[in-house]
Amino acid sequence: MSQDSVAERFNRPGIAHARFLYREFAFQLDGIPELIRLRLYRRLGENWFEVEQSHYLQTPGMALPAMPDSAGYDNEQAALDEVLGQFSETWQAATKAGHDPDADWLLPNRDFH
Repeated sequence: MSQDSVAERFNRPGIAHARFLYREFAFQLDGIPELIRLRLYRRLGENWFEVEQSHYLQTPGMALPAMPDSAGYDNEQAALDEVLGQFSETWQAATKAGHDPDADWLLPNRDFH
């Protein structure tokens, strides 16, 4: 069944924000054994991607965890570049400041199931 055909099935009264799981990825940050998962969703009938992440990164000295700037992306590459770049840059800044990676830096996303 094509994506357009599936999108038509969801086009019903009361049904909103239909999307499908496009890909799921898992990775670790150097020095932190916890597995981080990213789910990339695509909106039905649209070229619009959303990312859900299992954890957020909050290193020493950060008042709030690092969060993506965007709620949606035009393509898979833009979504991954922003989210992975944020993890990498935040980790790198903390380690350059002399902090040792720690599992406590990862805050579970309570909305990730």
